Amino acid sequence: MFLTLIGLFVGTADNTFKETISGLLNFDDSIVHTIVWHIRLPRVAVSLLAGGCLGLAGALVQLSTRCELSDPNLFGIGGGAAIFLASVYAGLISCPQLVLWIGCLGSSVIIGLILCSIISSPDVSPIKFVIMGIAVGALTVSIGISIVSYGRVFPIQLIGLVAGSFTASNWDMFWYLLITLGVGITGANLLSKSFYPVMLGDVLSKSLGVDPIRQRYLTMSLVGVLTGASVYAGGIIAFVGLIAPHISRKLFGNSLPHLILGSTILGALVTLCSDQISRLLFAPTEFPVGMTTTIVGAPLIIYLALKMK
Repeated sequence: MFLTLIGLFVGTADNTFKETISGLLNFDDSIVHTIVWHIRLPRVAVSLLAGGCLGLAGALVQLSTRCELSDPNLFGIGGGAAIFLASVYAGLISCPQLVLWIGCLGSSVIIGLILCSIISSPDVSPIKFVIMGIAVGALTVSIGISIVSYGRVFPIQLIGLVAGSFTASNWDMFWYLLITLGVGITGANLLSKSFYPVMLGDVLSKSLGVDPIRQRYLTMSLVGVLTGASVYAGGIIAFVGLIAPHISRKLFGNSLPHLILGSTILGALVTLCSDQISRLLFAPTEFPVGMTTTIVGAPLIIYLALKMK
């Protein structure tokens, strides 16, 4: 609630508290009403939902791969959506908002399925998967940057794509993200019972009647949908999918229902907090949301790597 109030009442526009309240409650053509309802409020709502999608996607990919270092954007799943967005920014593809959203979802699902085929190999350990995932992530970002460079896109659009920005938030994005997150939470709850056998290993999972490969493909498809939606709204925001599940485990335990709900809520809060910091710290200049999340996430991944045997 506190972060939401900051997002609504604090900004570069010199509006008093009374003027902001008036703009929030009175539906007129005033500048303050436009600032509150078409800039600040959509940005808060979109950043919350995008963060929720990333937090849930992070929990699902960690459960599916049995790797605590997994992050959907770090491993290139969001890079699929970034390539599609780059193609649109460069003028190679022209499409309305609905098709843009669907294209981002589909592109990320494709990368998710590629990663799923990698982790399903019996010779791939968690450490090998981390290395391969980071390589896939670097490759997708490189392709996206190359497409943007080819189209001579403005640098601010490039920064927003590869490092995260919610400056273009609107109510259409909000509704698309709300649908995506609703589908993601429903799908995660339907799949959650099958995660317990999968976490024991493929051999035991099969003996308990659960096909681990099928489970992973379903889960990674859902991860692709969630991550693609977040990139559609705010670009590639790294480490939220890594941070949120680990904080959730510390606060709420390892119960899967608690992990799913906790990761979603914490992902939303981390992203909203990061966006407000990036928006206000050096106002009126903004820096990418991904820089704030990286400051927290990079030390965490080093700590987790040191703990791994």
